[in-house]
Amino acid sequence: MAKRRSSPSDVKPMLATLIDQPFDSPNWIYEIKWDGYRVIAYLNKGRVEMRSRNNLSFNEKFDVIREALAKWNIKAVVDGEIVALDENGRADFQQLQNALKHRDTAHLVYYIFDILWYDGKDLTQLPLLERKEILKSIFPEKEDRIRYSDHIVEKGIHFLSTAVRHGLEGIMAKKSDSVYEAGARNSNWLKMKNSHRMEAIICGFTLPRRSRKFFGAVVLGKYRGKKLVYIGHSGSGFNDKDLKELWKKFQPLKTDKCPFEIVPRTNQPASWLKPELVCEVKFSEWTKDNMLRHPIFAGLREDKKASNEKNEKMIKKLLLSDESLKEQVIRIGRRELKLTNLNKVYWPREKYTKRDLLNYYHEIAPYILPYMVDRPQSLNRHPNGIEGANFYQKNTAGKVADWVTTYRFDSETQGPIDFMVCTDEASLLYMASLGCIEMNPWHSRTAAPHRPDWCVIDLDPDGNPYDQVISVALVIKGLLDEIKVPAYCKTSGATGMHIYIPLKAKYTYDQSRMLARLIVEMAQQDPRIASFTSLVRTPAKRKKKIYLDFLQNREIQTLAAPYSIRPRPGATVSTPLYWEELKKGLKPGIFTMLNIFDRLKREGDLFKPVLGKGIDLEKVIKRMETMQT
Repeated sequence: MAKRRSSPSDVKPMLATLIDQPFDSPNWIYEIKWDGYRVIAYLNKGRVEMRSRNNLSFNEKFDVIREALAKWNIKAVVDGEIVALDENGRADFQQLQNALKHRDTAHLVYYIFDILWYDGKDLTQLPLLERKEILKSIFPEKEDRIRYSDHIVEKGIHFLSTAVRHGLEGIMAKKSDSVYEAGARNSNWLKMKNSHRMEAIICGFTLPRRSRKFFGAVVLGKYRGKKLVYIGHSGSGFNDKDLKELWKKFQPLKTDKCPFEIVPRTNQPASWLKPELVCEVKFSEWTKDNMLRHPIFAGLREDKKASNEKNEKMIKKLLLSDESLKEQVIRIGRRELKLTNLNKVYWPREKYTKRDLLNYYHEIAPYILPYMVDRPQSLNRHPNGIEGANFYQKNTAGKVADWVTTYRFDSETQGPIDFMVCTDEASLLYMASLGCIEMNPWHSRTAAPHRPDWCVIDLDPDGNPYDQVISVALVIKGLLDEIKVPAYCKTSGATGMHIYIPLKAKYTYDQSRMLARLIVEMAQQDPRIASFTSLVRTPAKRKKKIYLDFLQNREIQTLAAPYSIRPRPGATVSTPLYWEELKKGLKPGIFTMLNIFDRLKREGDLFKPVLGKGIDLEKVIKRMETMQT
């Protein structure tokens, strides 16, 4: 319940984490990402104070918005974005810049998307949708400069493509039950940007050419991790007033030292600046050398600090950044987790700690959760890291927190087993906090426990070179193409490979296992792989041959999830691949917890179709019978 006390005067806005790929989820809402200035507004029966994300007053700069808010006769704290709308009703950041500089007649609007306090009550701990309902119920009518920022549910992928098509900056994804964590940046609020707009840091300027005054172009940089790198220069988008005003801002920042580790080549001699000014640019694409093609200056971001731009990429150590803390209590959504032994080394050679493991699963959550949510888990616990003793825990009855969801499975041999169920990021991190380096979900969900979402073929080598694993996978892929079965592959993260076939929970485990067995029996007859493959499970009996494992398709059987870390040196990750990547020389160990995010940024989640349309098993069996006659 919301608590009544005096309203605060210095709320820090909740911040979003940048991700590169949109996603669909019924547990998330999606809003337009407005291209303007973030503003927290404090309303007290006609008195208004507007503050930037850096707690600077915006009352004078946006006096028309302040006057409109003053008519809203309530006591509240609201959060939103001030934008300038063009003649087509779209947010135009350059017009917003002009409005600030020249006090012109740009049409300013304050889009409000959240309410934090109302009538003396703290609403920040209420679920987001509940807060938005309260905001909408009290919203003023017929006030054009104050608008409610609406949302849609579930359809994030289509919403982003629509936003980009209409020239918008991007979209926000917010977990529908998330609380408002003032000043925090976490994965309950995510932002996905139009890939052709971005913020960059002005690191220098070049001499002007011909008739241009003051300077020719700005030299642009971007943080990659903690390293500032050169990404190009822009001489477009400036008018005479811009050139003069920027020139004045450059003077106190001039320095003889280049802010980049490697001095870039520019088309004119460059003067260097301390990297403190943030600007927005538009561009056509990234080049192969990671440079902006045709960048156009769109305006300064006076509301943002260059130091914060270090966090604009998908952030490493976002969740637990203070290495001096051995334990920490964090809030994920509506759950509090007490995390202990954070400095315990889990990977001795690499010096990776339990903190690093938790940070990884926090960061990878949007990608791994589609393959984890609502699935019972087999917990493989490594409380002392990869070189310590591990143990499997399936029955969690009375051994997990009260809020953790469990699913009872009646085993014929072991009796009732209460499996832990992953439901959200909090439960994912809870498992990691127990020492679960890898995540092992069922193939089916609790809603249909006897019907798997996929059929899996596990290629399990016994000391075989990985090139042989690749050869086997390609033979199976050729066979599946012949019978028109879509399939998707991933490294196991260890020595093998997993091939998944989407079923969409339409068939039983027996049917799934039958399909996998038929496929591997046909594949094993291929002379290209027959000499180094086997259908015998026991390594001692198959003698250095790759086991074509179809028995994974059983109830309560599990495999490492896509994007799961494996308890192996290097912190390798089970990584989805393009079939075209299966070439001689590929090594599964190249995909790790450190570089998987760069891959996701480039390629997105290649495994999504596994959760899509399932095959028609009857038609597939008929095609296989035809091939054998």
